[in-house]
Amino acid sequence: MSSQMVSEIPVIDFMDENLKPGTETWFSAGQVMRSALEANGCFYAMSNKVSTELHNSVLSLMKELFDLPLEIKTQKTSDKPYHSYYGQIPMHPLYESVGIDFDGPVNKEAIQKYANVMWSTGYDHFCESINLYAKLLEEMDQTAKRLLFDAYDLDKRHCDSLLESTSYMIRSFKYLVPHDNEDNLGLRAHTDVTYFTILHQNSVTGLQVKLKTGEWIDSDPSPSMFLILAGDALKVWSNDRIKACEHKIVIKEKKERCSMGLFSFNNKMVQTQEELIDEDHPKRYKSFDHYEYVAFHSKFPSQISSFLLV
Repeated sequence: MSSQMVSEIPVIDFMDENLKPGTETWFSAGQVMRSALEANGCFYAMSNKVSTELHNSVLSLMKELFDLPLEIKTQKTSDKPYHSYYGQIPMHPLYESVGIDFDGPVNKEAIQKYANVMWSTGYDHFCESINLYAKLLEEMDQTAKRLLFDAYDLDKRHCDSLLESTSYMIRSFKYLVPHDNEDNLGLRAHTDVTYFTILHQNSVTGLQVKLKTGEWIDSDPSPSMFLILAGDALKVWSNDRIKACEHKIVIKEKKERCSMGLFSFNNKMVQTQEELIDEDHPKRYKSFDHYEYVAFHSKFPSQISSFLLV
């Protein structure tokens, strides 16, 4: 079986050895993915490629990173919003996050450069573990996009072009346990500015997604479950066929929560796929530079429709 259900969200088995282009398993998985993204903007990829050892190592390394003094964590900056340190925010007192921007495909050089800023002598174990982890998630992202293009019966060359222009960032998120008199909202409801976001977490629950019914449901924190969310760019690409997934963090347990995410962007223009425009689905969105959209979103989040709509 290539798919099943966890609550209302389908699971696609990325471990299935028959999940190869041209097979019935591939076609079936693509249709499940398309339906899930059009309904709720998300699905689970089930995979054991991130071993228990790597999973635990990455979480341990992220704890080391977050335990560094604030003046060190904030040293690595970026001209791209959301691509460096983010925290110490009064409206989100439980939350902080750090980002490693690859400015293209996942590469060890970017991780090494980041580690050299965080630790003056570098940190080989950090670089090796994060590089392997990020590459496995990059592979998952590319498989998901190929499945999606095939599910819409689109030319393979269009997918190749998108993958060639894809840029990645990996972020880690930490959420403190709220005090008894403190709000337990870790992060307000939002959609991401990405094509896909792949989220993976420790055993502490907290991530919730909003279904088309309006119901909020908890995500599965199992190590083999990777929640893949559609972002604003994929909504534009699909001409509103795909829903950008609204999600939030609500801290319910008396444990610190840590999660990781791989975020995919486009180094070129975000534009609606021409084959997805027809009489029933007239073009709704302008073409735009992805990072210009990210910058606009960071400054004027309530006005994004003016940036996007034709």
